[in-house]
Amino acid sequence: MPVGYTYPTDGYPSLAVSIMGQYRLYLADSLGCGLCRKMENLMSVNRRKFMMGSAGLGLSLLAVGCGSQTPKKYDAIVLGAGISGLRAAQLLEDSGLSVVVLEARDRVGGRILSLTDLPGNPEMGFNSMGSGYGRGLDTAKQAGVELVEVGSRYRYGPPSGLYIKGEHISREAWPTHPENPFPDALKTFMPAELPFVLVGKNPPLKDWTKWSDPTNAALDISLAEFLGQQGLSEEAIRLSCDLTPYHGRNSRDVSSLMYNFRGGFVQSQMAAGGESFAAKGGNSKLPEAMAAGLKGDVILDKPVAAIEQDASGATVTCRDGSRFQAAKVICSLPLAALRNVEITPGLSELQAKAVQEIKYQPISVAFLTAKSPFWEEDGLAPGMWSDSESGTFIPQRYGATEEEVTGFLIQARGDRAFEWDKLGSEAALAKIVSEIEALRPAAKGKLEARHYHSWSGDEFSGGAWAYYGPGQATSLHNVLAEPAGAIGFCGEHTETTSRGVEGALASAERVVLETLSA
Repeated sequence: MPVGYTYPTDGYPSLAVSIMGQYRLYLADSLGCGLCRKMENLMSVNRRKFMMGSAGLGLSLLAVGCGSQTPKKYDAIVLGAGISGLRAAQLLEDSGLSVVVLEARDRVGGRILSLTDLPGNPEMGFNSMGSGYGRGLDTAKQAGVELVEVGSRYRYGPPSGLYIKGEHISREAWPTHPENPFPDALKTFMPAELPFVLVGKNPPLKDWTKWSDPTNAALDISLAEFLGQQGLSEEAIRLSCDLTPYHGRNSRDVSSLMYNFRGGFVQSQMAAGGESFAAKGGNSKLPEAMAAGLKGDVILDKPVAAIEQDASGATVTCRDGSRFQAAKVICSLPLAALRNVEITPGLSELQAKAVQEIKYQPISVAFLTAKSPFWEEDGLAPGMWSDSESGTFIPQRYGATEEEVTGFLIQARGDRAFEWDKLGSEAALAKIVSEIEALRPAAKGKLEARHYHSWSGDEFSGGAWAYYGPGQATSLHNVLAEPAGAIGFCGEHTETTSRGVEGALASAERVVLETLSA
């Protein structure tokens, strides 16, 4: 339920007017060589057609590069063509600046990735926006991207079944089952529910927006320690968190304040309404439309090697030797990618420490389709949560009706994701199918492995999102958004009160205001 929003300008209202133009914002969070130059010019002409599925040759050729010795000059350079970088480029252009966006991958979107050639356009990353994602919903509208409500499809049908040590256990049977290791007062909760239930009932901080405040350092303990304080045994912690951690490799690897942050943000979103929205035809449509709407260049296959600053601004050098120069640089790169960029002069000691040490969430995703509805044969829910290698088995209902199951997403998080990745995609998919068939004999011969994606194995992501270990939330998070000379930083990892696409967009607004006021 978005409401009218006045952007907090912090002392420079004229800049807010300048960069926002006619955009309506909504409250969502608190609640070289000649050949190279010719090819880059060709890219500028053909980019929008490419985004619609044609003229890909210009991009493919441009991606080769040949080491231009004369930097091409712009007012601003944006590093990364994810949602945050694209939004920053839009706002800079609205302020009259010439902008180039450099993207390491051969596509835009960053951690938004839709498999549009598979049934239901399954999402490997970002899947939907809640009713409170005011910035996200408005950005889609401005880009001309049609959104559809998908929340009802998530909720359709019976809840996922629970499988422990190969046995199916109903929700009704779970509270008294011998495999249930939870304290008596918590036995009714399913394993995946319990960590967030406990953080919600007994939050380390009542005001979750203060999760990164250094004054709360004493509360910046591991989730394992926090859960132990709530009465959970080692086995209860392993079952409820370590097998499928939302943050971290396991419960000892992540700060409880990170869960505090996530839980508070989700609650604020739920207060805005229960609907969820996704782009019709796949969420990748959103960054593609945003890129197509830019006046300047979006150049793909341009991983950055170095940023050299001087009195006039900065020169960005890509791995292929091509160089770009501007008075300002906005960096939206995930920290895992930023670690591989040489910055001169270097970052402050604490900011450099944050870039090097903050980790990214390991997640690997498999997509399977079913040749026939085996769940009707065994009479059980299509989805399931298990303590086996198959992890979470989530039905996708993106067909003509909610009843149609277009496929299954199977997620491995934390240490389990690394175990999948060690096998390799083909062997991992085979193992996943085999384990599901063992748990659900009716599925034997009816599952087809279609795709495998590892976010940890993605060089330019290093994982799905940044997370903070014990002690890091209150000591390292706050320095990530600090400007470094001509370089400003944005991206979800720099935000304190919003996450996902909403956090990415909020960070873009902040960094552009900072950049134009410097």
